[in-house]
Amino acid sequence: MLNTNELNLHKTNNFTIHQFLMKAFLFFLPFSQALTINISFPLKLSEIFLILIVLVELLNRKFNKNTLDKKILCLLILFIFFISISIVVNTFYTYNYPLAEDAVRISGLVDSLLKFFYVLMVIISLIITFNAFKETRNLINYFLFGAFIASLYSWYLFFSGFLSLPTFILPGIDNPQYINLKLGGDFIRSGTFTEGNFMGFYLFISAVLAKYFTKNKLSLFFFITIITTFSTASFLCSIIFWLIIFYNKYKKHKIKMIAGLFCIFTMFSVLTELSPTFKSLFYNKLFATEESLENPNDIYSRVDRLNTSYSALIIFYHNPVLGVGLANFGRHFRHYNPLPELDLGGKAIPNDIYVEILSECGIFAFFIFLLFLNQIFKKSKISLVLSSGCFVSLLYFFAFPTFSMLFIWVFFGIILSTNQLKISN
Repeated sequence: MLNTNELNLHKTNNFTIHQFLMKAFLFFLPFSQALTINISFPLKLSEIFLILIVLVELLNRKFNKNTLDKKILCLLILFIFFISISIVVNTFYTYNYPLAEDAVRISGLVDSLLKFFYVLMVIISLIITFNAFKETRNLINYFLFGAFIASLYSWYLFFSGFLSLPTFILPGIDNPQYINLKLGGDFIRSGTFTEGNFMGFYLFISAVLAKYFTKNKLSLFFFITIITTFSTASFLCSIIFWLIIFYNKYKKHKIKMIAGLFCIFTMFSVLTELSPTFKSLFYNKLFATEESLENPNDIYSRVDRLNTSYSALIIFYHNPVLGVGLANFGRHFRHYNPLPELDLGGKAIPNDIYVEILSECGIFAFFIFLLFLNQIFKKSKISLVLSSGCFVSLLYFFAFPTFSMLFIWVFFGIILSTNQLKISN
């Protein structure tokens, strides 16, 4: 039998192991494609550490000590329940049109089950992050350190492309996302992720958290690093974030506010006129029409996103209750696609989190998800920075491919833990 000293030592060792795993999990969050292990799918280091954390917490029975808000916990359970029902029903349901079997990774059912397992993982990551940050606030340093290293690598890729230098690609990055610009050669815009949009969103969240934890220089560095992703959505959301901060800071000083907005508008106009790269990447994607462009490819991504989102809404219209099943949008896209010329084959994705859930999981799961997001936003109101970052992130969801990215749920967990600590204090 263990004596008291041995028992305390055992608890201390478990706590040390848990802390190490948590720090490693947060650090490796941005390495979503880089440093992955290919086992028919890219297994991320952050996922490995998350699984180990779950095992340690199960051994220590720490899940029993969870103090997550009961309303939020109930919403998450209901969300999982409706997704489960959707998968079961769609597994046995036969559609009256052929499904695109080339739009799956393994099979329709296996893809759904893998995505379902991943949804469980991201929800668990929220709970674990919430509990860990309540105990140790300095864990944010490891999150931000990982973001800093990923940012440095993104800048390395940027300057390698700009100077047309040979580029060292980290192991695991099999298919980096390139963009060709007049100002240099081919740029890798995806950083340590699979897409520039993913990297841009991660950098935005990192910048918001750095600012909240009063690491303002680091926050500014992350915002500037978004340039390396060439992500229109990230760029636009960063502007909206700063406009909200600026408005709340200077709303009592109308002259300063008007002057600041005028400067932003002037800078945007000058860049649009003087920089062909800026005009192609941002202005044309947002505002231009096909008739006004020399290169119609500048608006292709916008048209493609609108088309997949519209197709997802059509799928939802025909399958409103339970959707077509998790990760199965691509199998139905070809049948409902109003613009077949935009179908390049392979697995199509909605490129919008809200219509992704509507089309794949149905109205009940979507409604529960909205209630959950509403709770997160309410909790973020303890801070202007957090609430602004949360609000803009929810806007970003309109241009983001999937709700099951780990860093999004870790962000939610940090918001909830911060709110809990504020209430306790």
